[in-house]
Amino acid sequence: MSNLLVGPLVRAIGPDGVVIWTEWSHPCEVTLTASPDHVQGQEPGTFLVLSRTITVGGHYYALSRLTGLQSATWYSYQIGTGAQERAHSSPTEGTIIQCFRTLDPPNAGNALRLAYGSCRKLSSPEPDALNALASWLVRFIDEREAMWPRLLLLIGDQIYADEHIGRRKQVRFPQQHVQASQRAAQSFEAFARMYVEAWTSDEGIRQVFALLPTYMIFDDHEIINAWNMYPLWRARALQRGLEQTLVDGLVAYWVYQGWGNIGLRSADEHVLLAIMQQAAHNGEDVLEDLRGCIRHAIYEETALEWHFAIPTTPPIFVADVRADRPAVLGYTNSADVVPRIMSREQMVKLRTWSQEHAASMALLVSSVPILLPPLIGFAEYVTGVRPFHRVSSGPVRQLGQALTGIQQKLALRMSFDHWPAFGATWHELIELLAMREQDMVILSGDVHFSYAMAARRIFFPSRRRHAVLYQFVASPFRNKLEQRDKRLILGQAWIKRTIYGGVSTHMLPLLQAKGAKPVPSGMLFQNVVALVTFWPQTQDMGKYCIRHVYLGVKNRVLEEIGAVVVD
Repeated sequence: MSNLLVGPLVRAIGPDGVVIWTEWSHPCEVTLTASPDHVQGQEPGTFLVLSRTITVGGHYYALSRLTGLQSATWYSYQIGTGAQERAHSSPTEGTIIQCFRTLDPPNAGNALRLAYGSCRKLSSPEPDALNALASWLVRFIDEREAMWPRLLLLIGDQIYADEHIGRRKQVRFPQQHVQASQRAAQSFEAFARMYVEAWTSDEGIRQVFALLPTYMIFDDHEIINAWNMYPLWRARALQRGLEQTLVDGLVAYWVYQGWGNIGLRSADEHVLLAIMQQAAHNGEDVLEDLRGCIRHAIYEETALEWHFAIPTTPPIFVADVRADRPAVLGYTNSADVVPRIMSREQMVKLRTWSQEHAASMALLVSSVPILLPPLIGFAEYVTGVRPFHRVSSGPVRQLGQALTGIQQKLALRMSFDHWPAFGATWHELIELLAMREQDMVILSGDVHFSYAMAARRIFFPSRRRHAVLYQFVASPFRNKLEQRDKRLILGQAWIKRTIYGGVSTHMLPLLQAKGAKPVPSGMLFQNVVALVTFWPQTQDMGKYCIRHVYLGVKNRVLEEIGAVVVD
Protein backbone atom coordinates (compact mmCIF):
# COMPACT_ATOMS: atom_id res chain seq x y z
CA MET A 1 0.00 0.00 0.00
CA SER A 2 1.25 3.47 -0.89
CA ASN A 3 1.18 6.22 1.73
CA LEU A 4 0.70 9.92 1.08
CA LEU A 5 4.00 11.68 1.80
CA VAL A 6 3.35 15.25 0.66
CA GLY A 7 0.09 16.98 -0.09
CA PRO A 8 -2.50 17.29 -1.24
CA LEU A 9 -1.66 20.64 -2.84
CA VAL A 10 -4.35 22.44 -4.81
CA ARG A 11 -2.41 23.89 -7.74
CA ALA A 12 -3.56 25.38 -11.06
CA ILE A 13 -7.20 26.43 -11.06
CA GLY A 14 -9.60 27.69 -13.69
CA PRO A 15 -13.33 28.36 -14.04
CA ASP A 16 -13.92 24.72 -15.00
CA GLY A 17 -10.85 22.75 -13.87
CA VAL A 18 -8.28 22.11 -11.16
CA VAL A 19 -5.15 20.04 -10.60
CA ILE A 20 -4.15 18.44 -7.29
CA TRP A 21 -0.48 17.53 -6.70
CA THR A 22 0.63 14.71 -4.39
CA GLU A 23 3.74 12.67 -3.56
CA TRP A 24 3.48 8.99 -2.54
CA SER A 25 5.70 6.38 -0.92
CA HIS A 26 5.23 3.78 -3.69
CA PRO A 27 3.94 3.64 -7.26
CA CYS A 28 0.14 3.60 -7.28
CA GLU A 29 -3.05 4.66 -8.98
CA VAL A 30 -4.30 7.87 -7.38
CA THR A 31 -8.02 8.48 -7.04
CA LEU A 32 -9.32 12.04 -6.79
CA THR A 33 -13.02 12.59 -6.10
CA ALA A 34 -14.69 15.97 -5.78
CA SER A 35 -18.26 16.97 -5.00
CA PRO A 36 -19.79 20.45 -5.13
CA ASP A 37 -21.01 21.84 -1.88
CA HIS A 38 -24.79 21.77 -1.67
CA VAL A 39 -26.47 24.51 -3.66
CA GLN A 40 -30.22 24.88 -3.46
CA GLY A 41 -31.90 23.80 -6.69
CA GLN A 42 -28.92 21.76 -7.94
CA GLU A 43 -28.35 18.05 -7.76
CA PRO A 44 -25.04 17.20 -6.11
CA GLY A 45 -22.68 15.29 -8.39
CA THR A 46 -19.35 13.59 -7.90
CA PHE A 47 -16.36 13.97 -10.18
CA LEU A 48 -13.74 11.23 -10.23
CA VAL A 49 -10.39 10.92 -11.95
CA LEU A 50 -7.69 8.24 -11.80
CA SER A 51 -4.01 9.08 -12.28
CA ARG A 52 -0.91 6.92 -12.32
CA THR A 53 2.06 8.14 -10.32
CA ILE A 54 5.10 9.32 -12.23
CA THR A 55 8.55 8.23 -11.11
CA VAL A 56 11.35 10.79 -10.85
CA GLY A 57 14.57 9.73 -9.16
CA GLY A 58 12.85 6.97 -7.20
CA HIS A 59 10.12 9.33 -5.95
CA TYR A 60 6.47 8.97 -6.94
CA TYR A 61 4.29 11.93 -7.88
CA ALA A 62 0.80 12.47 -9.22
CA LEU A 63 -0.89 15.47 -10.77
CA SER A 64 -4.61 14.71 -10.77
CA ARG A 65 -6.60 16.84 -13.19
CA LEU A 66 -10.34 17.44 -12.91
CA THR A 67 -12.22 19.22 -15.69
CA GLY A 68 -15.85 19.94 -16.47
CA LEU A 69 -16.43 21.71 -13.15
CA GLN A 70 -18.81 24.58 -12.51
CA SER A 71 -17.31 28.05 -12.28
CA ALA A 72 -17.34 30.00 -8.99
CA THR A 73 -18.26 26.84 -7.09
CA TRP A 74 -16.93 25.30 -3.89
CA TYR A 75 -15.94 21.63 -3.99
CA SER A 76 -14.90 19.21 -1.29
CA TYR A 77 -12.42 16.57 -2.43
CA GLN A 78 -10.71 13.39 -1.28
CA ILE A 79 -7.49 11.69 -2.34
CA GLY A 80 -7.00 7.93 -2.22
CA THR A 81 -5.10 5.14 -3.94
CA GLY A 82 -6.42 2.24 -6.00
CA ALA A 83 -9.92 1.25 -7.06
CA GLN A 84 -10.47 -0.75 -3.90
CA GLU A 85 -10.02 2.34 -1.73
CA ARG A 86 -12.36 4.73 -3.51
CA ALA A 87 -15.04 4.36 -0.87
CA HIS A 88 -12.61 4.87 1.98
CA SER A 89 -11.57 8.15 3.53
CA SER A 90 -8.66 10.19 2.31
CA PRO A 91 -5.34 9.62 4.09
CA THR A 92 -5.62 13.19 5.40
CA GLU A 93 -9.35 13.26 6.10
CA GLY A 94 -10.21 14.08 9.68
CA THR A 95 -7.13 16.22 10.24
CA ILE A 96 -7.00 18.38 7.12
CA ILE A 97 -9.95 20.19 5.56
CA GLN A 98 -9.89 19.62 1.80
CA CYS A 99 -11.81 21.96 -0.48
CA PHE A 100 -11.29 24.45 -3.30
CA ARG A 101 -13.24 27.05 -5.25
CA THR A 102 -13.14 27.33 -9.02
CA LEU A 103 -12.49 30.73 -10.54
CA ASP A 104 -15.20 33.11 -11.63
CA PRO A 105 -16.11 33.04 -15.32
CA PRO A 106 -14.52 35.77 -17.44
CA ASN A 107 -16.11 39.20 -17.08
CA ALA A 108 -18.16 38.16 -14.04
CA GLY A 109 -17.47 41.56 -12.51
CA ASN A 110 -16.57 40.23 -9.07
CA ALA A 111 -13.76 41.29 -6.75
CA LEU A 112 -10.52 39.31 -6.78
CA ARG A 113 -8.60 38.67 -3.55
CA LEU A 114 -5.08 37.19 -3.56
CA ALA A 115 -2.72 36.11 -0.81
CA TYR A 116 1.00 36.27 -1.47
CA GLY A 117 4.45 36.44 0.05
CA SER A 118 7.94 35.01 -0.17
CA CYS A 119 11.02 33.74 1.64
CA ARG A 120 10.27 30.92 4.07
CA LYS A 121 13.38 29.68 5.86
CA LEU A 122 12.68 26.78 8.21
CA SER A 123 15.84 27.33 10.26
CA SER A 124 14.75 30.85 11.19
CA PRO A 125 13.39 31.13 14.75
CA GLU A 126 10.93 33.79 13.66
CA PRO A 127 7.17 33.00 13.73
CA ASP A 128 5.94 31.47 10.47
CA ALA A 129 3.33 33.68 8.82
CA LEU A 130 2.44 31.13 6.13
CA ASN A 131 1.83 28.49 8.78
CA ALA A 132 -0.34 30.94 10.74
CA LEU A 133 -2.46 31.48 7.64
CA ALA A 134 -3.97 28.03 8.24
CA SER A 135 -5.67 28.99 11.49
CA TRP A 136 -6.85 32.24 9.86
CA LEU A 137 -8.50 30.26 7.06
CA VAL A 138 -10.16 27.87 9.50
CA ARG A 139 -11.34 30.80 11.63
CA PHE A 140 -13.20 32.25 8.64
CA ILE A 141 -14.31 29.02 7.01
CA ASP A 142 -17.99 29.89 7.39
CA GLU A 143 -17.29 33.18 5.61
CA ARG A 144 -14.91 31.74 3.03
CA GLU A 145 -16.77 33.12 0.02
CA ALA A 146 -16.30 36.67 1.27
CA MET A 147 -13.04 36.37 3.23
CA TRP A 148 -10.73 33.77 1.69
CA PRO A 149 -8.31 34.65 -1.10
CA ARG A 150 -9.00 33.00 -4.44
CA LEU A 151 -5.31 32.20 -4.94
CA LEU A 152 -2.06 31.96 -3.00
CA LEU A 153 1.08 33.19 -4.77
CA LEU A 154 4.45 32.00 -3.45
CA ILE A 155 6.91 34.45 -4.96
CA GLY A 156 10.31 32.90 -4.45
CA ASP A 157 12.55 31.16 -1.93
CA GLN A 158 10.14 28.36 -1.07
CA ILE A 159 13.22 26.46 0.16
CA TYR A 160 16.72 27.56 1.18
CA ALA A 161 18.93 25.04 -0.58
CA ASP A 162 22.12 26.88 0.40
CA GLU A 163 21.18 28.41 3.72
CA HIS A 164 24.57 27.82 5.35
CA ILE A 165 26.43 30.28 3.06
CA GLY A 166 26.38 34.04 3.51
CA ARG A 167 24.94 36.15 0.70
CA ARG A 168 27.86 38.38 -0.16
CA LYS A 169 30.43 35.60 0.04
CA GLN A 170 28.42 33.64 -2.50
CA VAL A 171 28.05 36.51 -4.90
CA ARG A 172 31.66 37.59 -4.90
CA PHE A 173 33.34 34.21 -4.59
CA PRO A 174 31.30 31.56 -6.43
CA GLN A 175 34.19 29.10 -6.09
CA GLN A 176 33.16 28.72 -2.46
CA HIS A 177 30.18 26.66 -3.62
CA VAL A 178 32.46 23.75 -4.50
CA GLN A 179 33.79 23.58 -0.94
CA ALA A 180 30.36 24.06 0.63
CA SER A 181 29.05 21.96 3.46
CA GLN A 182 27.00 18.97 2.42
CA ARG A 183 24.03 20.72 3.99
CA ALA A 184 23.73 22.53 0.65
CA ALA A 185 21.58 20.64 -1.86
CA GLN A 186 23.60 19.39 -4.82
CA SER A 187 21.48 16.49 -6.13
CA PHE A 188 17.84 15.90 -6.96
CA GLU A 189 17.50 13.70 -3.88
CA ALA A 190 18.79 16.48 -1.62
CA PHE A 191 16.57 19.14 -3.19
CA ALA A 192 13.57 16.81 -2.91
CA ARG A 193 14.23 16.27 0.79
CA MET A 194 14.20 20.03 1.33
CA TYR A 195 10.83 20.40 -0.37
CA VAL A 196 9.39 17.50 1.63
CA GLU A 197 10.63 19.05 4.87
CA ALA A 198 9.33 22.50 3.94
CA TRP A 199 5.87 21.22 2.99
CA THR A 200 5.36 18.68 5.78
CA SER A 201 7.00 20.49 8.69
CA ASP A 202 3.67 21.10 10.40
CA GLU A 203 -0.07 20.72 9.97
CA GLY A 204 -0.52 24.40 9.20
CA ILE A 205 1.39 24.30 5.94
CA ARG A 206 -0.44 21.16 4.84
CA GLN A 207 -3.75 22.81 5.65
CA VAL A 208 -3.00 25.95 3.62
CA PHE A 209 -1.95 23.95 0.57
CA ALA A 210 -5.03 21.70 0.82
CA LEU A 211 -7.36 24.72 0.63
CA LEU A 212 -5.90 27.48 -1.54
CA PRO A 213 -5.04 27.10 -5.23
CA THR A 214 -1.32 27.84 -5.13
CA TYR A 215 0.99 29.15 -7.84
CA MET A 216 4.74 29.37 -7.34
CA ILE A 217 7.80 30.90 -8.97
CA PHE A 218 11.41 30.54 -7.92
CA ASP A 219 13.93 33.14 -6.98
CA ASP A 220 17.51 32.22 -6.11
CA HIS A 221 17.46 30.10 -2.93
CA GLU A 222 15.65 27.23 -4.64
CA ILE A 223 18.94 26.58 -6.43
CA ILE A 224 21.83 28.55 -4.94
CA ASN A 225 22.02 32.06 -3.58
CA ALA A 226 22.33 34.83 -6.19
CA TRP A 227 22.51 32.41 -9.12
CA ASN A 228 22.43 34.08 -12.54
CA MET A 229 23.06 37.43 -10.87
CA TYR A 230 25.21 38.67 -13.77
CA PRO A 231 25.78 37.41 -17.35
CA LEU A 232 29.07 35.59 -16.65
CA TRP A 233 27.87 33.94 -13.43
CA ARG A 234 26.68 30.74 -15.09
CA ALA A 235 29.88 30.21 -17.08
CA ARG A 236 31.99 30.59 -13.95
CA ALA A 237 29.69 28.30 -11.97
CA LEU A 238 29.93 25.60 -14.64
CA GLN A 239 33.71 25.93 -14.71
CA ARG A 240 33.75 25.30 -10.96
CA GLY A 241 31.68 22.14 -11.14
CA LEU A 242 28.17 23.37 -10.35
CA GLU A 243 26.42 21.78 -13.32
CA GLN A 244 24.68 19.11 -11.25
CA THR A 245 23.51 21.66 -8.69
CA LEU A 246 21.95 23.84 -11.38
CA VAL A 247 20.42 20.96 -13.35
CA ASP A 248 19.06 18.96 -10.42
CA GLY A 249 17.85 22.09 -8.64
CA LEU A 250 15.76 22.98 -11.68
CA VAL A 251 14.51 19.40 -12.05
CA ALA A 252 13.31 19.56 -8.44
CA TYR A 253 11.78 22.98 -9.06
CA TRP A 254 9.86 21.58 -12.03
CA VAL A 255 8.55 18.57 -10.12
CA TYR A 256 7.58 20.39 -6.92
CA GLN A 257 6.65 23.84 -8.24
CA GLY A 258 6.59 24.35 -12.01
CA TRP A 259 4.57 21.28 -12.99
CA GLY A 260 1.55 22.33 -10.96
CA ASN A 261 1.61 25.88 -12.34
CA ILE A 262 0.75 24.69 -15.85
CA GLY A 263 -0.98 21.39 -15.07
CA LEU A 264 -4.17 22.44 -16.88
CA ARG A 265 -2.32 22.82 -20.17
CA SER A 266 -2.07 20.05 -22.74
CA ALA A 267 1.18 18.09 -22.96
CA ASP A 268 2.09 19.49 -26.39
CA GLU A 269 2.34 23.02 -24.96
CA HIS A 270 5.51 22.41 -22.92
CA VAL A 271 8.36 19.96 -23.42
CA LEU A 272 8.52 19.05 -19.73
CA LEU A 273 4.78 18.32 -19.69
CA ALA A 274 5.34 15.96 -22.61
CA ILE A 275 8.04 14.11 -20.66
CA MET A 276 5.70 13.70 -17.69
CA GLN A 277 2.85 12.45 -19.87
CA GLN A 278 5.12 9.88 -21.51
CA ALA A 279 6.24 8.70 -18.07
CA ALA A 280 2.63 8.21 -17.02
CA HIS A 281 2.16 5.90 -20.01
CA ASN A 282 5.34 3.81 -19.83
CA GLY A 283 6.03 3.87 -16.08
CA GLU A 284 9.74 4.62 -16.52
CA ASP A 285 11.80 6.84 -14.23
CA VAL A 286 12.22 10.12 -16.13
CA LEU A 287 14.91 11.77 -14.01
CA GLU A 288 17.49 11.48 -16.79
CA ASP A 289 15.04 12.75 -19.41
CA LEU A 290 14.31 15.83 -17.30
CA ARG A 291 18.00 16.33 -16.60
CA GLY A 292 18.83 16.16 -20.29
CA CYS A 293 16.19 18.70 -21.25
CA ILE A 294 17.18 21.14 -18.52
CA ARG A 295 20.90 20.66 -19.16
CA HIS A 296 20.37 21.86 -22.75
CA ALA A 297 18.70 24.98 -21.37
CA ILE A 298 21.52 25.58 -18.88
CA TYR A 299 23.97 25.62 -21.79
CA GLU A 300 21.69 27.94 -23.82
CA GLU A 301 21.15 25.24 -26.46
CA THR A 302 17.38 25.38 -26.04
CA ALA A 303 14.97 27.65 -24.19
CA LEU A 304 12.62 26.55 -21.42
CA GLU A 305 9.69 28.70 -20.38
CA TRP A 306 9.11 29.05 -16.65
CA HIS A 307 6.82 32.08 -16.88
CA PHE A 308 3.05 31.61 -17.10
CA ALA A 309 -0.28 33.43 -16.98
CA ILE A 310 -3.24 32.90 -14.65
CA PRO A 311 -6.78 33.39 -16.08
CA THR A 312 -8.13 35.69 -13.39
CA THR A 313 -9.87 39.04 -13.74
CA PRO A 314 -7.80 41.19 -13.59
CA PRO A 315 -5.26 38.96 -15.38
CA ILE A 316 -1.93 37.83 -13.90
CA PHE A 317 1.43 37.27 -15.63
CA VAL A 318 4.01 35.46 -13.48
CA ALA A 319 7.46 36.36 -14.80
CA ASP A 320 10.68 34.39 -14.62
CA VAL A 321 13.36 36.90 -13.68
CA ARG A 322 15.95 34.38 -12.53
CA ALA A 323 16.47 31.41 -14.88
CA ASP A 324 15.68 33.47 -17.99
CA ARG A 325 18.49 35.96 -17.50
CA PRO A 326 20.65 35.54 -20.62
CA ALA A 327 24.04 34.00 -19.87
CA VAL A 328 27.34 34.48 -21.67
CA LEU A 329 29.06 31.09 -21.80
CA GLY A 330 31.97 31.89 -24.10
CA TYR A 331 34.92 34.14 -23.32
CA THR A 332 34.08 37.80 -23.42
CA ASN A 333 34.87 41.02 -21.64
CA SER A 334 32.15 41.50 -19.06
CA ALA A 335 32.17 45.22 -19.80
CA ASP A 336 30.86 44.45 -23.30
CA VAL A 337 27.71 42.75 -22.03
CA VAL A 338 24.50 44.56 -21.18
CA PRO A 339 22.74 42.48 -18.50
CA ARG A 340 19.06 41.64 -18.83
CA ILE A 341 16.73 40.45 -16.09
CA MET A 342 14.74 38.44 -18.64
CA SER A 343 15.29 37.35 -22.22
CA ARG A 344 14.05 39.32 -25.20
CA GLU A 345 11.70 36.44 -25.97
CA GLN A 346 9.97 36.62 -22.59
CA MET A 347 9.81 40.40 -22.83
CA VAL A 348 8.04 40.07 -26.19
CA LYS A 349 5.50 37.73 -24.61
CA LEU A 350 5.03 40.07 -21.67
CA ARG A 351 4.51 42.98 -24.04
CA THR A 352 2.00 40.99 -26.11
CA TRP A 353 0.14 39.93 -22.97
CA SER A 354 0.09 43.53 -21.73
CA GLN A 355 -1.30 44.79 -25.03
CA GLU A 356 -4.02 42.13 -24.98
CA HIS A 357 -5.08 43.40 -21.55
CA ALA A 358 -4.27 47.09 -22.06
CA ALA A 359 -7.86 48.16 -21.35
CA SER A 360 -7.87 46.55 -17.89
CA MET A 361 -5.65 46.75 -14.86
CA ALA A 362 -3.07 43.96 -15.10
CA LEU A 363 -0.98 42.17 -12.47
CA LEU A 364 2.67 41.28 -12.96
CA VAL A 365 4.32 38.93 -10.47
CA SER A 366 8.09 39.37 -10.22
CA SER A 367 10.07 37.59 -7.52
CA VAL A 368 12.39 40.60 -7.23
CA PRO A 369 10.87 44.10 -7.00
CA ILE A 370 10.70 46.53 -9.88
CA LEU A 371 10.40 49.58 -7.64
CA LEU A 372 12.57 49.91 -4.54
CA PRO A 373 12.69 52.59 -1.82
CA PRO A 374 13.74 55.76 -3.67
CA LEU A 375 17.44 56.05 -2.81
CA ILE A 376 18.04 52.30 -3.20
CA GLY A 377 16.24 52.22 -6.53
CA PHE A 378 18.23 55.21 -7.78
CA ALA A 379 21.53 53.62 -6.72
CA GLU A 380 20.69 50.35 -8.46
CA TYR A 381 19.68 52.20 -11.61
CA VAL A 382 23.00 54.06 -11.67
CA THR A 383 24.89 50.75 -11.63
CA GLY A 384 22.84 49.51 -14.59
CA VAL A 385 23.26 52.49 -16.92
CA ARG A 386 25.62 51.87 -19.86
CA PRO A 387 25.97 55.31 -21.52
CA PHE A 388 28.91 54.36 -23.75
CA HIS A 389 27.93 50.81 -24.63
CA ARG A 390 27.30 51.53 -28.32
CA VAL A 391 30.70 53.19 -28.83
CA SER A 392 32.81 50.64 -30.72
CA SER A 393 36.34 52.03 -30.40
CA GLY A 394 38.59 54.79 -29.14
CA PRO A 395 39.12 56.41 -25.75
CA VAL A 396 35.39 56.80 -25.14
CA ARG A 397 34.98 53.04 -25.38
CA GLN A 398 37.86 52.55 -22.94
CA LEU A 399 36.24 55.03 -20.58
CA GLY A 400 32.95 53.14 -20.90
CA GLN A 401 34.60 49.82 -20.09
CA ALA A 402 36.32 51.28 -17.04
CA LEU A 403 33.05 52.79 -15.84
CA THR A 404 31.23 49.50 -16.40
CA GLY A 405 33.83 47.68 -14.33
CA ILE A 406 33.25 50.04 -11.42
CA GLN A 407 29.48 49.65 -11.77
CA GLN A 408 29.72 45.86 -11.76
CA LYS A 409 31.92 45.76 -8.67
CA LEU A 410 29.57 48.09 -6.83
CA ALA A 411 26.51 46.05 -7.84
CA LEU A 412 28.14 42.82 -6.63
CA ARG A 413 29.30 44.35 -3.38
CA MET A 414 25.88 45.79 -2.61
CA SER A 415 23.93 42.75 -3.89
CA PHE A 416 22.03 44.87 -6.43
CA ASP A 417 19.89 42.22 -8.07
CA HIS A 418 16.61 43.96 -8.93
CA TRP A 419 15.03 45.52 -12.01
CA PRO A 420 16.68 48.98 -11.88
CA ALA A 421 20.13 47.36 -12.09
CA PHE A 422 19.24 45.83 -15.48
CA GLY A 423 19.06 48.89 -17.68
CA ALA A 424 17.92 47.30 -20.94
CA THR A 425 14.91 45.48 -19.52
CA TRP A 426 14.12 48.40 -17.21
CA HIS A 427 13.60 50.73 -20.16
CA GLU A 428 11.65 48.09 -22.09
CA LEU A 429 9.26 47.79 -19.16
CA ILE A 430 8.81 51.56 -18.95
CA GLU A 431 8.04 51.59 -22.69
CA LEU A 432 5.51 48.82 -22.08
CA LEU A 433 3.88 50.99 -19.42
CA ALA A 434 3.62 53.84 -21.92
CA MET A 435 1.48 51.67 -24.20
CA ARG A 436 -1.03 50.82 -21.48
CA GLU A 437 -4.40 52.48 -20.99
CA GLN A 438 -4.86 51.14 -17.46
CA ASP A 439 -2.60 50.74 -14.45
CA MET A 440 -0.27 47.83 -13.73
CA VAL A 441 0.28 46.26 -10.31
CA ILE A 442 3.51 44.48 -9.39
CA LEU A 443 3.63 41.86 -6.62
CA SER A 444 7.10 40.92 -5.34
CA GLY A 445 9.10 39.52 -2.44
CA ASP A 446 12.83 38.82 -1.92
CA VAL A 447 14.01 41.78 0.15
CA HIS A 448 12.93 40.71 3.69
CA PHE A 449 10.93 43.86 4.36
CA SER A 450 7.55 45.05 3.09
CA TYR A 451 6.42 48.31 1.50
CA ALA A 452 4.24 49.87 -1.21
CA MET A 453 5.18 52.31 -3.97
CA ALA A 454 3.89 53.96 -7.12
CA ALA A 455 5.56 55.31 -10.25
CA ARG A 456 4.52 57.42 -13.23
CA ARG A 457 6.34 58.11 -16.45
CA ILE A 458 7.77 61.60 -16.55
CA PHE A 459 7.48 61.85 -20.34
CA PHE A 460 4.16 60.91 -21.92
CA PRO A 461 1.86 62.18 -24.69
CA SER A 462 -0.58 64.68 -23.24
CA ARG A 463 -3.42 63.26 -25.36
CA ARG A 464 -3.35 59.93 -23.54
CA ARG A 465 -4.02 58.90 -19.98
CA HIS A 466 -0.77 57.63 -18.49
CA ALA A 467 -0.85 54.37 -16.57
CA VAL A 468 0.47 54.16 -13.01
CA LEU A 469 2.80 51.39 -11.89
CA TYR A 470 1.98 50.16 -8.37
CA GLN A 471 4.53 48.03 -6.51
CA PHE A 472 3.57 45.93 -3.49
CA VAL A 473 6.18 43.86 -1.67
CA ALA A 474 5.50 41.22 1.00
CA SER A 475 8.58 39.58 2.49
CA PRO A 476 9.33 37.39 4.36
CA PHE A 477 7.01 34.58 5.45
CA ARG A 478 9.68 33.37 7.86
CA ASN A 479 13.09 35.01 7.88
CA LYS A 480 14.83 38.08 9.20
CA LEU A 481 16.67 41.00 7.66
CA GLU A 482 20.23 41.39 8.87
CA GLN A 483 20.63 44.32 11.27
CA ARG A 484 23.27 45.97 9.10
CA ASP A 485 20.93 45.94 6.09
CA LYS A 486 18.03 47.16 8.21
CA ARG A 487 20.05 50.15 9.42
CA LEU A 488 20.99 51.05 5.84
CA ILE A 489 17.38 50.84 4.69
CA LEU A 490 16.05 52.89 7.60
CA GLY A 491 18.83 55.42 7.07
CA GLN A 492 17.37 56.41 3.71
CA ALA A 493 13.70 56.07 4.72
CA TRP A 494 13.26 59.84 5.03
CA ILE A 495 13.57 60.09 1.24
CA LYS A 496 10.06 59.40 -0.05
CA ARG A 497 10.37 60.12 -3.77
CA THR A 498 12.87 60.34 -6.59
CA ILE A 499 13.18 60.46 -10.38
CA TYR A 500 15.29 58.12 -12.48
CA GLY A 501 15.05 55.96 -15.58
CA GLY A 502 12.11 57.83 -17.07
CA VAL A 503 9.81 57.56 -14.04
CA SER A 504 8.94 59.46 -10.91
CA THR A 505 8.60 57.12 -7.94
CA HIS A 506 7.21 57.65 -4.46
CA MET A 507 6.44 55.60 -1.37
CA LEU A 508 2.80 54.91 -0.53
CA PRO A 509 1.88 55.45 3.13
CA LEU A 510 1.10 52.35 5.16
CA LEU A 511 -1.47 52.72 7.90
CA GLN A 512 -1.48 50.66 11.06
CA ALA A 513 -4.45 48.48 12.02
CA LYS A 514 -7.81 50.25 11.69
CA GLY A 515 -6.10 53.12 9.88
CA ALA A 516 -5.15 54.89 13.10
CA LYS A 517 -1.56 55.95 12.48
CA PRO A 518 1.04 55.68 9.73
CA VAL A 519 3.50 52.82 9.96
CA PRO A 520 6.90 54.27 11.00
CA SER A 521 9.22 54.66 7.98
CA GLY A 522 6.47 53.30 5.72
CA MET A 523 8.04 49.84 5.85
CA LEU A 524 7.43 46.64 7.83
CA PHE A 525 10.28 44.52 9.16
CA GLN A 526 8.47 41.40 10.33
CA ASN A 527 7.06 38.18 8.93
CA VAL A 528 3.88 38.74 6.94
CA VAL A 529 1.28 37.32 4.61
CA ALA A 530 -0.26 39.90 2.28
CA LEU A 531 -3.89 40.03 1.18
CA VAL A 532 -4.67 42.26 -1.78
CA THR A 533 -8.21 42.80 -3.04
CA PHE A 534 -9.24 44.31 -6.38
CA TRP A 535 -12.77 45.75 -6.64
CA PRO A 536 -13.90 46.69 -10.16
CA GLN A 537 -15.15 50.25 -10.57
CA THR A 538 -18.49 50.04 -12.32
CA GLN A 539 -18.29 53.62 -13.54
CA ASP A 540 -14.87 53.16 -15.17
CA MET A 541 -14.32 49.88 -17.02
CA GLY A 542 -10.90 48.38 -16.50
CA LYS A 543 -10.17 50.32 -13.32
CA TYR A 544 -10.06 48.79 -9.85
CA CYS A 545 -9.97 49.96 -6.27
CA ILE A 546 -7.20 48.22 -4.35
CA ARG A 547 -6.93 47.39 -0.68
CA HIS A 548 -3.65 45.82 0.32
CA VAL A 549 -3.37 44.41 3.86
CA TYR A 550 -0.35 42.99 5.67
CA LEU A 551 -1.10 40.29 8.24
CA GLY A 552 1.56 39.71 10.90
CA VAL A 553 1.85 37.03 13.57
CA LYS A 554 0.83 38.02 17.10
CA ASN A 555 0.56 35.23 19.66
CA ARG A 556 0.54 32.70 16.79
CA VAL A 557 -2.47 34.42 15.21
CA LEU A 558 -2.52 36.57 12.07
CA GLU A 559 -3.61 40.15 12.66
CA GLU A 560 -3.64 43.20 10.44
CA ILE A 561 -0.50 45.28 11.00
CA GLY A 562 -0.54 47.56 7.98
CA ALA A 563 -2.68 48.53 5.01
CA VAL A 564 -2.70 50.76 1.95
CA VAL A 565 -5.71 51.73 -0.14
CA VAL A 566 -5.62 52.90 -3.77
CA ASP A 567 -8.89 54.37 -5.09
